[in-house]
Amino acid sequence: MRALRPVAALLCLLAAGQAAASYRLRAGDTLSGVAARHHVAVADLAAANGVRDPNRVYAGTVLRIPDPPAPPKARAKGKLPLGLAMRPDRLALRPTFERWARAYGVPADLIEALAWYESGWQNGIVSPTGAVGIGQLMPDTTAFVTRQLLHLPLDPKRPEDNIRMSTRFLRFLLDQTGGKADQAVAAYYQGLAAVRRGRIFAETKRYVDGILAFRPSFS
Repeated sequence: MRALRPVAALLCLLAAGQAAASYRLRAGDTLSGVAARHHVAVADLAAANGVRDPNRVYAGTVLRIPDPPAPPKARAKGKLPLGLAMRPDRLALRPTFERWARAYGVPADLIEALAWYESGWQNGIVSPTGAVGIGQLMPDTTAFVTRQLLHLPLDPKRPEDNIRMSTRFLRFLLDQTGGKADQAVAAYYQGLAAVRRGRIFAETKRYVDGILAFRPSFS
């Protein structure tokens, strides 16, 4: 596949003594799912393997797993992820994040980190389960936000609308979890009902830790 670094290149790296974790894709795997399981951002996983289209990965492909993000205190405050700093087209979305974060009283660094972890701020991504765009909004979430929270017919395929809906949904989850960022982010990933019951999966914990680790980068 053109988008992925050849497996032979990965094997050469390993043979040369460069330590690197790897994962062989199985049927049904998605790049976002693999990223969450290994506590890395989708964008970092894609960049480490030369993936241009995160929706096009195939069973049997061996991915190199980059190092997970450092704990929040160890990351440089305000130092944007390299994959974002080098992409002016994605950086241009920051004012949109900041505008809707102010409008809904959501910490801008939190929604920016969440969206980075979800999609690398790429609006063209659609997951196999139907999650769309920058905030990877599921159809049910889009319907809930547009009909019950905003009462507006927004389009999740438009970057500004997707960021607006993602931010408003995160505001809702913060309200429902007493303003606790970790619980709100967990609910964004696996659903509010399960979080309220205290049933937070290991994969969700890695997802939450990954996003919170990126927050200082967007401060």
